Amino acid sequence: MKPIDLLIGRPTPNLQAADKLAAASQIILSQPEKSGMALTYGPDHGEDGIREHIGDWLSQKYRPVSGRITRDRIIITNGASGALAGILQKFADPSYTRRVFLVEPTYFLAVQTFLDAGFGQRMRGIPEDDEGINLEYLRRQLEEDSRTDDGILNTGVPRTKFPAQGYRKIYKYILYVVPTLSNPSGKTMSIHHRTALVELARQYDILLIADDVYDFLAWPADDGISHEGLELPPRLVDIDRQMAGSSEWGNTVSNGSFSKLAAPGLRVGWCEAMPNFIHGLSTVGATMSGGCQAQYTSFLIDEMLVSGILEHHIQNTLIPVYRRRYRALVEAIKTYLYPLGIRISTGKPYETFAMDDASNRVPTILSGGFFLYIDFPRGNQFPSATEIIRIGREEFGLTIAPGEIFAVKGDPESLKRAQSTFNLGTRLCWAWNEEAVLIEAIKRLAKAVQRAQELRS
Repeated sequence: MKPIDLLIGRPTPNLQAADKLAAASQIILSQPEKSGMALTYGPDHGEDGIREHIGDWLSQKYRPVSGRITRDRIIITNGASGALAGILQKFADPSYTRRVFLVEPTYFLAVQTFLDAGFGQRMRGIPEDDEGINLEYLRRQLEEDSRTDDGILNTGVPRTKFPAQGYRKIYKYILYVVPTLSNPSGKTMSIHHRTALVELARQYDILLIADDVYDFLAWPADDGISHEGLELPPRLVDIDRQMAGSSEWGNTVSNGSFSKLAAPGLRVGWCEAMPNFIHGLSTVGATMSGGCQAQYTSFLIDEMLVSGILEHHIQNTLIPVYRRRYRALVEAIKTYLYPLGIRISTGKPYETFAMDDASNRVPTILSGGFFLYIDFPRGNQFPSATEIIRIGREEFGLTIAPGEIFAVKGDPESLKRAQSTFNLGTRLCWAWNEEAVLIEAIKRLAKAVQRAQELRS
């Protein structure tokens, strides 16, 4: 029995734009003027022209109410993971930043970055609700924490980062979230929650780090509507910009990546935020020492952006393939798992608009990303997720994620909550496997559930 992995969260190798990257590389390396710049240490922010092209592209994709995204709001990074580490290095301090909040279930591989930054005991999980984040739970946490004197919280920990050393802004709180097509839950945060979250961020001096890496892999839930012309949700950084009263640093940063769009191995992405924030991020030590941390690969991406090849790859290769795989996975779940009482966990659908075949603007529901979450029935009569996952692995060659890995380390209450919520289910990824393999995987999962039920009887 050939193993099947539904835990792995990356594109199939044949979806990586190898041929397009080879062509872009040939163009760059065959022109001495371009190759000379691409192969040397680059400006700390990245090349101005490339930043401008990324800003124009983002402006076309998001259509922000506040207008065009200018290059001073953009920095080129070595991918979303590296950028997250840089943001924490420059704008957070364990001796001052009181808490790091992560929306749970959370992207489990991001947790280590916060641990590395020294926030282990300061990390707290904020549960999702049907609209993407439990705002009242967050509000209560902030109100409770604000009643605690700073001196009590920080006793024995001397401050380590000062303005004179280049740390002109340290936030009191950090909150990490994947607002659109979240990893792992697949939920999309409502407009109401996005706006309220930015308002809370301003009130309590929170930096909202938004992992916006799945936004461009979106399509209408209605199979009869084209994905071209789909209107994307405004990012937290868009809402922060358009709301009156923004500070010079802002309270949001959009962390984007080309890993899901071109190839993960490129290690190139971008951040968008207020110009002062972007300048501050460019002064992280590793960047100041070596310049732009994705100099050469940013030239490849720029070539693909300007030529339209990247957008063509997204619209005509990635989305159609992922859309078919998603549909195959959903239909298999409904066919083989629904009779067993297992359901897809969707939250409140995000309503948006797209264009129909007659170029009319029509309402639809947003779908996409890489992941969906399924919930197992509650109660002692149904086997535990742990037992199902074990049997799936040992007897059916199936790898799926135990829900407990999406808890927030450092927060003992997060794991407790998991036992009664997201650990009663699992995340499934459709990006790695072809349709036939996805269907076979769900058949095996159904057999694993049935086998677990037999062992309990």
